[in-house]
Amino acid sequence: MLQYFLRRLIQFIPTLLGIYILTFALMRVLPGDAAQFLEGDRGDDQSLAATRARLGLDEPLTTQFLLFFRDAVQGELGRSFITNRPVSDMIGQAFPHTAALAICAMLIAVTVGISLGITAAMTQNSIWDNIARLIALIGVSVPVFWLGLQLQILFGLQLRLLPVSGAGFDEHLILPSVAASFGMMAVLMRITRSTLLEVLNQDYIRTARGKGLHPRRVILRHAISNALLPIVTVWGTGLASLLSGTLLVEVIFSYPGMGRLLVDSIGARDYPSVQGLVITFALIYAGLNLFVDMLYPIVDPRIRYA
Repeated sequence: MLQYFLRRLIQFIPTLLGIYILTFALMRVLPGDAAQFLEGDRGDDQSLAATRARLGLDEPLTTQFLLFFRDAVQGELGRSFITNRPVSDMIGQAFPHTAALAICAMLIAVTVGISLGITAAMTQNSIWDNIARLIALIGVSVPVFWLGLQLQILFGLQLRLLPVSGAGFDEHLILPSVAASFGMMAVLMRITRSTLLEVLNQDYIRTARGKGLHPRRVILRHAISNALLPIVTVWGTGLASLLSGTLLVEVIFSYPGMGRLLVDSIGARDYPSVQGLVITFALIYAGLNLFVDMLYPIVDPRIRYA
């Protein structure tokens, strides 16, 4: 197993290098640069040239990339062009907010999605199954930005029950978490239902029922344990997506996480911040996918990594 995971880590190196190159190139092809953003409309050619020299933007692109790559390999993400703060400090300040939002959203998605999936599978083709499938259909169809706006209007402006913006590890998390969790909840519900229905048709389930075991015991002890593998896969990739994909939710709710920081950095052409954030997101995604791979032998002991 150790050799398998070492191979996975080695295979990620070319991917990370490709992410470095792509991020660096995409930021450079956007119109404008950080010097123009800092100087504004009042900046003349001389001041723009001085600012570009101070930021290192007057160097050839190959030199800029080699310097960026050298610092990134050493764990140094540079300093923000706009705030002059270390990018690692900015990410460290924003990460707890994004992590809290992603974890709360995943808890909602797992609790509601798996519960609805089990209910739908146990009551196939009933009214409860139809309701669960309708909720899942809405969940995968509704854009997250539209849902976030409707939650703000209903619970913030009309009912005045919850704050519609700001940060805090309290009620500020409720509306963003619900908005971020809706799509993942729908996916978990559908995969739980389909996987569980497939397992319930297996011979050993019919044998367990024939022995007179309580239906709840058959579901919880025998069916769920054998249907967990695809659910764990969806959970792992979903958590990685939430950590790296809460961008729209954070913008809508003015939530100071890494997604909001990335949007602001792109708008300001803050190259070091954008590059550092993209690298961080890539590492989080790869790490969580590797963690899911490590869970497979625990969920299903039949799996062995050669």
